[in-house]
Amino acid sequence: MKLSRILIAVVACSSFLFAQEAAAPAAAAPKAEKSAKKEAASTISGTVVSVDAIANTIIVKVKKAEDTVSVEAGAKILSGKKEIALGDIKADAKVTITCKMVDGKKVATKIVEKAAVEKKEKAAVAK
Repeated sequence: MKLSRILIAVVACSSFLFAQEAAAPAAAAPKAEKSAKKEAASTISGTVVSVDAIANTIIVKVKKAEDTVSVEAGAKILSGKKEIALGDIKADAKVTITCKMVDGKKVATKIVEKAAVEKKEKAAVAK
């Protein structure tokens, strides 16, 4: 009888210890995912070559290379502080794109057109 009680106590304690060890890596996993997401985000600044509002893509010239970026459905697209549509961005506009990597491809989460802001600043200086 004593042997069975001891055996039950040992099994109960060992299962408790294994449960704690299994929970510890699960708690660390969300932190690793968050840091991986932060590292995956990047910024591209350049000149717009073309915009395809139907395919939700934008091609930007950065230095001497062209970079094609997909635009996610919920992406913020701004001209200065005003929100605009993807199709409103014209070729030769200066843009800054915040993007993330998804399946090895760049996907824009935010696009800011700089041309409108620079024109307003130049007009204010001229006055």
